[in-house]
Amino acid sequence: MKASDYRKLRAASELTAEVALPSGAVFTLRRPPLQVWIAAGKIPQSFLLKMQSGANPTAAVEAMDGKETMQALTFVRDAIVYACVSPRLVPGTTADDELDPAELDPEDFTFLSKWIMTGSPDVPVATKGGEVPAESLDRFRRKRPGGVAGTGADGEQVQSAAFGVAGASG
Repeated sequence: MKASDYRKLRAASELTAEVALPSGAVFTLRRPPLQVWIAAGKIPQSFLLKMQSGANPTAAVEAMDGKETMQALTFVRDAIVYACVSPRLVPGTTADDELDPAELDPEDFTFLSKWIMTGSPDVPVATKGGEVPAESLDRFRRKRPGGVAGTGADGEQVQSAAFGVAGASG
């Protein structure tokens, strides 16, 4: 199988949503595979640690030094480029049917970064029973008896083992 065939196959199966941006533009967006990017080391560690602590994307970037800020902004730009199906974002493009990420209105850029960091809520989630709205999965994120929201009773231990940090849950 050629790489281009695989890309077409994946694109055909990806779920998307039409999302209105603050500027009034409507983009077709898909959910970036953040868990895959984390495993591949594509997300800057400093950004990941600040996001894990519960900071919002803007506050996380503001708390970084210059080098960390550039790494985080590059990651956010890459995530936005991935998420935008239509119009397609291509750094440095001058094509009529593509946008350079630098052309995005700052308010739209901020909206898209928050949209991605909150789990791309408008994109449905594929389940064995078909597609369901992301918000229908909220019941799995609520606090369970004897545990903390989103974790089992041993959530902190699991996070500590996974991230190698004591008290990793914040």
